[in-house]
Amino acid sequence: MNAPGAWASGAFGGTNMTAQKLLGMSKTNRVLTIRPDGGIVQAARAMRRGQVGSLVVTDSAGRLVGLLTERDMVFRVLAGTLDPLRTTAGDVMTAPARSCQGHEPIAAVQATMVRRKIRHLPVVRGGRVVGMISARDVMKWKAREDREMHELTIFSLAKLAESRDTETGQHLERVREYVAVLARRLRGRRSHRRRVSTDFVALLQTTSALHDIGKVGIPDCILLKPDRLTDSEFAVMKTHTVQGAATLEATLLRYPHAEFLRMARDVAAYHHERWDGQGYPEGRMQEDIPLAARIFAVADVYDALVSKRVYKEAFGHPLAARIIIDGKGTQFDPDVVEAFVACQDRLQAIHEQYTAARAAA
Repeated sequence: MNAPGAWASGAFGGTNMTAQKLLGMSKTNRVLTIRPDGGIVQAARAMRRGQVGSLVVTDSAGRLVGLLTERDMVFRVLAGTLDPLRTTAGDVMTAPARSCQGHEPIAAVQATMVRRKIRHLPVVRGGRVVGMISARDVMKWKAREDREMHELTIFSLAKLAESRDTETGQHLERVREYVAVLARRLRGRRSHRRRVSTDFVALLQTTSALHDIGKVGIPDCILLKPDRLTDSEFAVMKTHTVQGAATLEATLLRYPHAEFLRMARDVAAYHHERWDGQGYPEGRMQEDIPLAARIFAVADVYDALVSKRVYKEAFGHPLAARIIIDGKGTQFDPDVVEAFVACQDRLQAIHEQYTAARAAA
């Protein structure tokens, strides 16, 4: 699986996140200073060279006395209340500037910035400014924290459902990587570039874990049967798509703006539909099947083919790839199959990595 980035949970998040930790992770926390008698033309040049949106105003001893922001200067110039050639930093700075010491929880820092209507907050230790927290940093942290809470909730629910069928070990982990690879390849096609955004890829990778959430409603005698299902048993098994979709739809009605729930519902409901209309539960065909479900269908079938099941041995990659390719235009979206062909070496490598890791455990 992909290694978490610098902003991933575990490195930060929750009640343990402080201003100092956020400061260390931010790429935009450079601190540039200016004296109160410095001219604002000089200040504007410093901001441009340093690619920062604010300067810390300090006295001769290096102590914080104010904050000078590009936003304030621009507004004052446009309003005609500031002479660029005669005005100093001390004339325009926000004083006294609010600051923090770095140990404060980032949630408290956010509350202070909102309450005081400020966009930058210096971090001061020993009387000297050691960093700058920006509203953008805080918003990025908050958005990442919210997204990771969604992912944690989704994956926990999905693992709960998967725990009833341990034979498919690490299926969730593998398919979420397969769909990301396939979706990124589709994004490279001009016909899909607008629909398959970076957000779409991230959302699909996360929500794909819920594709079989409806299996919690399937009786153990069918779900765990160590043999092929009869026709009547398979009819019951197929209802997991409807049950999963209904569960997610009920939640979506309460939170209609939760896009991840919408995509999760689509994948759960339609990942067994076929391009030619011969799938289930609704017999949808071609573009009537949501794109997320069409991508997931290829990933899901590929993983089933190369994995051992109670009713079959694992197929080798060449045979699995041939089955996927033969399903182009019948079982699968032709564009997704072309993406599969283009990145099949990467998919095979992912499967082999998980197989090796499991064997070594």
